[in-house]
Amino acid sequence: MQLPATIVPLTLFCCAGALAAAVGIAAPTLLLPAAIVTVALGVAGISVAGLPALAACLPALALLPGGGVVALCGWSAAAVTAAVSSAALSELERSVRLRTLHNELRDAEHEHGLLSGTIERYPILLEACKELASARDLDSLAALLCSYATWLVPEARAVLVFMGSPSRQVCQASLDHHGKPCPRQAGPEELFVASEARSLTYRQDAVLRVFIPLRADRRQNDGSEASRGVLTVDMAFDEAGRGVSLDLIQALGRLGGMGLATVDLVNQARSLALHDDLTGLYGQHEFLRRLEEQVAHARRHRHPLGLMMCDMDHLKRYNDRYGHLAGDAALKAIAKAIQDSLPSGAIACRYGGEEFAILASVPDPAQMITLAETLRRTIAKTQPDAAHPDRTLTAAIGYALLRSNEDGRAALARADSACYRAKAAGRNRVEFDA
Repeated sequence: MQLPATIVPLTLFCCAGALAAAVGIAAPTLLLPAAIVTVALGVAGISVAGLPALAACLPALALLPGGGVVALCGWSAAAVTAAVSSAALSELERSVRLRTLHNELRDAEHEHGLLSGTIERYPILLEACKELASARDLDSLAALLCSYATWLVPEARAVLVFMGSPSRQVCQASLDHHGKPCPRQAGPEELFVASEARSLTYRQDAVLRVFIPLRADRRQNDGSEASRGVLTVDMAFDEAGRGVSLDLIQALGRLGGMGLATVDLVNQARSLALHDDLTGLYGQHEFLRRLEEQVAHARRHRHPLGLMMCDMDHLKRYNDRYGHLAGDAALKAIAKAIQDSLPSGAIACRYGGEEFAILASVPDPAQMITLAETLRRTIAKTQPDAAHPDRTLTAAIGYALLRSNEDGRAALARADSACYRAKAAGRNRVEFDA
């Protein structure tokens, strides 16, 4: 510890007091003035060295009756000792107070830093809210959740986003603390959290593992469960920042759940736009788009591409006789029969009110007539209403093979012409447009 700055003036005041007392002892006639001077020196020293300067008054005690040189030496030594000890003690207390204040200031600066860091993370949460709400597919949603989780929780060692059904979760995105992907299969924790829609947190050595459910709390139109997911975060265990990080991750999980609900709605809207409401087959617009894709693929790989137009025979008569609900049921049954009888990779659509279009890639052009005949017989055997097995329908089918340098719509038009020829020739038959 550094010597107090008041040591020197205190020593001087004590020595001056001892000298004044010595004069009083040497000249008894000056005893009273010497005592006054000694006390005055102690009082005057307060303004220079503080209260410890009062120790300079102690030598005046040697001027009392019974005093003398021996008493003067003792009181002078006591004065110096008391002054120096008091000054040292005051300096020690001051040092302790300064150290305490320094520690409090350091703690306050640390708390200020933590608070500043926490405050800076909340605008990130706001940005996450905006971007997650604009996600339109699972991949982008998962990537956004991963990125924002690492920004919100700097102590995160790994972030993984799982999505799927309650019983099957797939890792859609992942990042470790180096910013590199770290995918893995879903564990029992992820499956539990996805199924129960409940958070799970536990400590494993120096790592805190957090599992947050991402759930769209609604069902699909077909009654099945909506998409679910889990946000998994492994973070360094830190008591100081754990509470804030957990709150932020929980908030991000809730935002992710709303984003997942948005993606579900978008997918439903896309499905409604792509598929026919009644039959579930593709609609005309989506079929034509896929037709051009298949034409380009057929040209690139040099394989035959067949197109069929299928027009139901006398569906209006069927509706008039049995009712439109029965007619709708018949169309649904025919659509399912068509879908079930097509080879893998073939595409069927409800092209119009009672027309269906089929697109199939066949290894041999001769197989197209086989497929068309199989389809015609399947439709004729289909029973739309099991309670009335006599209610059946037939169809006229026309087909064509894509020619070189011909676009898809032109080939479809030729298949349509063949279909009309089949109707004109008596219906319930197949015609080919060469």
